Amino acid sequence: MKILVVGSRIPWPLHDGGAIATYQVLTELAAQGAMVHYFSFNTAKHFVDRDTIEKYLSFCKVIDLPLNANPTIFGGLIALLKGKNYNISRFENDKAKVRLAELLGREKFDMVQLEGLYAGSFLEVVKMFGIPVALRQHNAEFQIWERLSVKTANPLKRWYFRLLAKQLKRYEIDVLNKVDAIIPITNTDKELFARLAPGKPMYLLPVGQTNSTKTDLEFNNNEFFHLGSMEWMPNAEAVKWLVNEVWPLVKKQMPQAELHLAGKGMHKNDERFIGEGISVHGEIDNAQLFMQTRGVMLVPVFAAGGIRVKILEAFSRGVPVISTSMGIQGIPASNEVELLIADAAEDFAAAMLRLQSAPDLRKELLNNAHMLIEKQFEARSLITDLMAFYTDLTAKHKDT
Repeated sequence: MKILVVGSRIPWPLHDGGAIATYQVLTELAAQGAMVHYFSFNTAKHFVDRDTIEKYLSFCKVIDLPLNANPTIFGGLIALLKGKNYNISRFENDKAKVRLAELLGREKFDMVQLEGLYAGSFLEVVKMFGIPVALRQHNAEFQIWERLSVKTANPLKRWYFRLLAKQLKRYEIDVLNKVDAIIPITNTDKELFARLAPGKPMYLLPVGQTNSTKTDLEFNNNEFFHLGSMEWMPNAEAVKWLVNEVWPLVKKQMPQAELHLAGKGMHKNDERFIGEGISVHGEIDNAQLFMQTRGVMLVPVFAAGGIRVKILEAFSRGVPVISTSMGIQGIPASNEVELLIADAAEDFAAAMLRLQSAPDLRKELLNNAHMLIEKQFEARSLITDLMAFYTDLTAKHKDT
């Protein structure tokens, strides 16, 4: 099968869930024998040079187009005056559409997969060529902005976030109903998309793990960490809550505790995250090593969507996790079974103190987490079933 995956960024380095999810599906499709092309913007924010692309994505043919999609106040105002959603309009590009049309006219693809809603601007081009197209939706985008509007205290921000959410919802429903199939990554999103696009064929494709290893790490009883990009607003808001509301409670009971923060969009003297016992590492080269040497992973998000890939990685690598209820969304894990879940600052702090001092509980949680990964998130079998779904979809498309 010859498959074209259309994205909005180059999935490298593998420092965030979006990049990991896209890279994984590309590698596994190629491993299953598919001839894979990847057509994508190469954004200024996540720019990857050609040598790096050829080194790490050599298993597929990459067609990348430079684009500066960085948000600006002026760009936001223009979009507001035109009644357009600024999140989406930043990825509207006529030259890219011409390049995609040329590619589709030159190559004979069996299937096109749009990788996320920000690739939705290419949908009409693909439809012109009569090729079946699926949307792999990493999350319900509009819900993220709805949740951010609830959490923000700034009235102007609240109004603007609500506007973005309404615009995104209209756009998202339109795209969901125009594609031939939807590939959600969580059951929660699958149920939502079934209501927004009734009768649309769907295949649930979680972000699988390819290297699940049951490891007995040397655990540091004083350390906690958060790993995630501060360029994604839900992460930034989550870490500010962790630093301002939760961490003082932990330090009061555990003066020797250390909190390590890492990810893109932060620097070592970042004023947002200053506090006693807090170390800000910024963007790091080896996320896996960081995860396995910094104690308990914290996932304090309240405005997320889709699935937290970092939790699956932690489960896969024997790293204990504490999360909010929102953070664990999309993962069939339970409080006191695979991890600890807490939503109030006092409860989150109590969970941190408890997990650090209970080695038997940590061992039980990690064993259960490892079994969950092996049973439900093995990448190779998930992509095998996706290929079967696409084969059936293309056969039905030819018959119509």
